[in-house]
Amino acid sequence: MSRSARRPGSLRKAARRGFAVFALLAANQAEAQGGAAPLGLKTAPPDAAVYIDGRRLVLTEGPNGSRRAQTSPGSHELLLLADGHIAEKRRIEVPPQGCRVEAKLERAGGFLRFAGMAATGARPKSVYYSPDGRRLFVPLLSGQGVEVLDAATLEKLGELVPPSAYARAEGFVECAFFPKRGEVWVSQMHLSLIHAFDLASLAYKDSFSSGGSYPKVIAPSADGRLAFVTNWVSEDLCVLETDSRRVVARVPLGGIGRGLAASPDGKRLYVALFEGGAILEFSLPGFERRFLLPPDGGAKRHLVLDPARRRLYATDMDRGSLFVVSLASDRLIAELPLGDNPNGCALSPDGALVVACTRGPNGAAGYELPGPRFGELVVVDANLLAVIDRRWGGNQPTGLAVAPDGRRLVFTDFLDHRVEAYDIECAPRPFLPRRIRGEIE
Repeated sequence: MSRSARRPGSLRKAARRGFAVFALLAANQAEAQGGAAPLGLKTAPPDAAVYIDGRRLVLTEGPNGSRRAQTSPGSHELLLLADGHIAEKRRIEVPPQGCRVEAKLERAGGFLRFAGMAATGARPKSVYYSPDGRRLFVPLLSGQGVEVLDAATLEKLGELVPPSAYARAEGFVECAFFPKRGEVWVSQMHLSLIHAFDLASLAYKDSFSSGGSYPKVIAPSADGRLAFVTNWVSEDLCVLETDSRRVVARVPLGGIGRGLAASPDGKRLYVALFEGGAILEFSLPGFERRFLLPPDGGAKRHLVLDPARRRLYATDMDRGSLFVVSLASDRLIAELPLGDNPNGCALSPDGALVVACTRGPNGAAGYELPGPRFGELVVVDANLLAVIDRRWGGNQPTGLAVAPDGRRLVFTDFLDHRVEAYDIECAPRPFLPRRIRGEIE
């Protein structure tokens, strides 16, 4: 990975590091005292000091991780300070009924530079770079398809939308690219369909069954002739021919499957079980099954394969960790704590970095509403097998992707309906073989 990243064109909202002000409902005006307006705050870090017009606010604990104070209605200068973070100053307008502020500070130092963020449609579930690295594809769980953004500027370029009868059902989850066919496929869990679009023009081509119920992840075979799909409700793996769109195999998983990783030699397929926490290995083409990792009570979500190191990385939402499995010795070599509810995971092109998103803790009202703390972007040095950087996200960072040139990463804030981008300005050196627990990998 280059130690000096290119600096792409200006991103939308490049100066906005995650700062939002929401007016409260008029009913909350009852909380006002002596003409003051209630002010609610949710910050990252959670204990950031808050100043208004040069005066430090005295904050009290509020519901769901928030803090509360009183201020006068009107225009105010708000300043947020925290050790190890870049101060943020912003002018806000406080209506008479009060307002709520959500803000995240960037950590000082490190090799990641905040590049910008952009709004998306409702509940962006995942994000993908196109094979050439020039576009981003963002499936919307509560939208009518997939938004396509310029990877350099985050400007919207277009969208993938199937016929309206399908689009209205929503539930778009993941993408997969088939460069030899010039296609991008999208899973739609609510209708148990896969939709195919032209990769160059974004034109709709056709729709077909996933072979099961509630499809999630799609992974192409090494030669692109097959597509593997995990189905959440039917708890199976379906295999489709990419030419005919026909289901040629349906393999029971014995639990809810999600993440997929196909080996580049076409001989192995790995499946993460969200139910029970096992990782399955299937030999191809016969689909003989064995446990690469046995059930451990966790909830494996996302898989990333590093063929150069012969490693498999897996996020586990229940255990809050990243699993590192040696494919050379068929054993777990590390479990690294990441934080609450890890979701997406990605590998830099040179294998030096593993990055993951944590959604943050669930709130008392459930995971579909913001929790008490923001989620994070977590960076792991793949050679040291250690966390080397963290960056705050927003409400529930979920999808994650690293650019094909390794110079930028993006992730989605699921409940904030946006994507965030960071430039990778200095990275660890590429992998060199090292001894782990007495074994050369």
